[in-house]
Amino acid sequence: MLLNNRKIAILFTSLLLSIVSINCHAQTPVVSCPATFSDKHAVYRLFNASLYDGPITDNAELVPEFKKEKAIWDIDPRIDPYFVCEYAATRHYIVFHAKGAAYCEKSKAPVQAKCMP
Repeated sequence: MLLNNRKIAILFTSLLLSIVSINCHAQTPVVSCPATFSDKHAVYRLFNASLYDGPITDNAELVPEFKKEKAIWDIDPRIDPYFVCEYAATRHYIVFHAKGAAYCEKSKAPVQAKCMP
């Protein structure tokens, strides 16, 4: 009986670790906006993010859906996604090629933005 309980405990632990491992892997962003940006003169806070189909010079900005205080972009695999991180009180921004992302999201408080596989 003790041997069976031990086997069950080992099996349960293995299953739990497998689930945790899979969950951790799935949570790794393709790209993520840094919370701050510095140009050696000042530090700026992230205040907005946007998604474009193609380079931002093409001006093809995509409109997100809003769900529970988040802006969410579901990415069609046929588009060429570029994720733009915008910072308060500066004209500087960071552009990421979000190739391989299935969706991007931006939360409001605190402002965070990322694209996920």
